[in-house]
Amino acid sequence: MKAYQLKVQIKNSHPPIWRRVIVPSGITFQYLSEILNVTMGWIGYHLHSFEFFHSGISVEMKSDELNFFDDMDNKSLDEQETVIDTFLEKENTFTYIYDFGDFWEHKVAVEKVLYDYEYSYAQVLKYKGETPYEDCGGIYGYYEMQDILSNPKHPQYKQTKEWVEEQIIQKYDLESINEVLSELKGMNFDATLKEILTEYSKPELVEIAKIHHLSGYSKYKKSDLVEFLIKELLSKEVMCRYFRFLNEDEIQFLEGDERTRKVFLQDTRYVYLLEGGYAGVYADWEDSVFCLPEEVKAAYRENCTEEWKKELREEERFLMYFNVAAELYGNCPVENVVELYKRDTGIEKDEFSVLAFLKDVPKNKKCFVLQGNQIVLSLYKEKNEYNRLLREQQGEDFYIPSQEEIECLGKKGYLPFGKNMEQLKAFFIKEGKEEKEDAELLCRTIQFIIRIGGTMEEILDMLENAFLEYDKVMEDNRLRGKLFFKIENVWKETNTVVMRGNAEKSETSAQTANDKIILFPGKKY
Repeated sequence: MKAYQLKVQIKNSHPPIWRRVIVPSGITFQYLSEILNVTMGWIGYHLHSFEFFHSGISVEMKSDELNFFDDMDNKSLDEQETVIDTFLEKENTFTYIYDFGDFWEHKVAVEKVLYDYEYSYAQVLKYKGETPYEDCGGIYGYYEMQDILSNPKHPQYKQTKEWVEEQIIQKYDLESINEVLSELKGMNFDATLKEILTEYSKPELVEIAKIHHLSGYSKYKKSDLVEFLIKELLSKEVMCRYFRFLNEDEIQFLEGDERTRKVFLQDTRYVYLLEGGYAGVYADWEDSVFCLPEEVKAAYRENCTEEWKKELREEERFLMYFNVAAELYGNCPVENVVELYKRDTGIEKDEFSVLAFLKDVPKNKKCFVLQGNQIVLSLYKEKNEYNRLLREQQGEDFYIPSQEEIECLGKKGYLPFGKNMEQLKAFFIKEGKEEKEDAELLCRTIQFIIRIGGTMEEILDMLENAFLEYDKVMEDNRLRGKLFFKIENVWKETNTVVMRGNAEKSETSAQTANDKIILFPGKKY
């Protein structure tokens, strides 16, 4: 496994007092502090912190008793929630401070990154110097005591000798230290489900129980509630029901060999596993690291059979039809979607089971809300917006999309490009110097704005921020005219919510009665 070889030396120690130790990757700074205390021979009952000089970041221990975070600035992180990896790979030295009274400063050098370390725990390779006394006044107080003890005639010899004899002092024993390190357990990314759930407060555990529609949990104290949840979460009934709405990334995480996945802080791909109590998460620099306990992976392999996975794929496809219908129509009877699904799959669904299924779908997996037997695009869930949409749609028939259109909108988020959209994309590439992928993204965004009933002004606002050559195009009469003409043509072929999924055949909101472009005030042309 991956690990880091560190050399830890007490600052201003002469001769140097140091330890060379290997620590596993993927652990929190809280666990690293425990490792360093054992490695150095400290008892570990004092406060501590980590300082990264080059980045100006400190990693602090959380202390409710001292309200430790009250004076923290924005560059202080919580050691319980911060992993070591990115820090140790970005900076090759940092400082570990132990005991803010004696102020033992340790210079920690990252000597190597190892990729074939055979243990899951830390081990000391080599050391030099005995561990100083705790509470002796720091490194200079330690040396002063050493000087006194070396001179029996010193006036403070007897007092100092008595004090030292009362301390817990043991000769540094490499074998014993490594034995302690091998048994040391910290909250790292080999955390068990019990360790993850124990990190939650009781109210948070109750919320997890509610998510899974469990009952009988109110009688438990926290420790018993943790045990109750472990049993329920790993059961086939609860796991298979909740895992119906996993996304593809979460399934790959469960089926892969790795126990951790690092993503940007804003990335929500694994949040569903987290909300269900199945995964843990820790901050790592500007990233989040999700960890999946081995017993969750094992239960998934046992409970979620190939037959279950087949049913899961069918349910994903079924849900896709509802998301597509909501995006295409704005609002639509449930029975219409069921008919579309039957047309393409031959599978019949009864309304009662369909409504029960839709109510179970998590909010982040659908773009609609249920209102009676209607699905309504979330953008229109407010009463005023919904009523306005109904008035605009009056007299329009529902557009019947092809299977290709459903697949494209459901899986890619946009409808297949028509001839006019392809011409607009070519304009962005040729005249706007956009890469093909960027030009396609601009076109998809324009399609979305038109589809949900947006205006030309909203399209221009988007282009002003996203189109690199916007100013150049708008200042050139010929290019500006070409851009507007192509957008008009796209507008006519785009399926819109206000037309119940049909394409506009009348004037667009970008045109006047004389078929001229409306130029919006305040825009730079």
